[in-house]
Amino acid sequence: MLTKITTAVLCAAVLASGAARAETAAPPAAAPAYDIQALYDVTLLGFSVGTIQMDLKLHDGLYEVHAYVRPDGLASMITANTVNAVANGMGGLGAVTPNSSWIQQISSKRTQTVTIQYKDGDPISMEADPVYEINQWTPAEALTKATYDPMSAVLAMMLIPTAGPGEKACGTSIPIYDGKRVYAFDMWSDGMTDVKRGAGGYNGQALHCVVGYRRIAGWDAEHIAKASNTKIEVLFAPIGKGAYGGPAFYLPVRLWSDAEVGDVVAVPKRVTINGKDWGKFFAEGG
Repeated sequence: MLTKITTAVLCAAVLASGAARAETAAPPAAAPAYDIQALYDVTLLGFSVGTIQMDLKLHDGLYEVHAYVRPDGLASMITANTVNAVANGMGGLGAVTPNSSWIQQISSKRTQTVTIQYKDGDPISMEADPVYEINQWTPAEALTKATYDPMSAVLAMMLIPTAGPGEKACGTSIPIYDGKRVYAFDMWSDGMTDVKRGAGGYNGQALHCVVGYRRIAGWDAEHIAKASNTKIEVLFAPIGKGAYGGPAFYLPVRLWSDAEVGDVVAVPKRVTINGKDWGKFFAEGG
């Protein structure tokens, strides 16, 4: 569950179709540059089970994002699984086009590394170490087109390129290719909510998004047909000033998901924006 909530927040698991993606190589319109560092605490039944560190740079219509996930507290006694991910591409509010991604997952049993390169938003090469076995469930190339790597998918949640009115305020669906499988985060909005202290110290309006998980390819037919009951809810706070007015991006200030024995919850422990604690950033009109 820690891996699922990481993928959904950040890593590790946002566009519905190729038509919704940026079709040109030109970056989005210029907006102020942002350098964000966010550390999230992940808890289960009030006990710490992990941390998520995210570093994000948005500048000149480009993005660079790095995330590191590790178990903590009770979870560290059960698993040594960590995730380290880096991605970059063109991006701004309303547009995300990946260029490259690198993800390494380390467990007590193995280390798996996946590198994906993109051209015009489509994956053109994938290298996995150890190599993924090709079998009858390996996704066809056509199914990998117009997809995101897991890190860029999380960024797309923050930049909502398919946002629309009403329940589409959080975007629609985000297709993801991780080098082995294709799946989607289906997004819908539960409206705006007023957040008080308790969500990482954030006070103000937040967009309440609900995220569903849907398998597309890479599993056998039985698993594809079986609906997933995984659902993650996120409160996104509007941050900064975008190129066309409104926010520059949305930052998760609270995430939660049912882990059967209780809710897994992630909230920011520490956030800095352009070198300032986010409390000071907001106080100065950020």
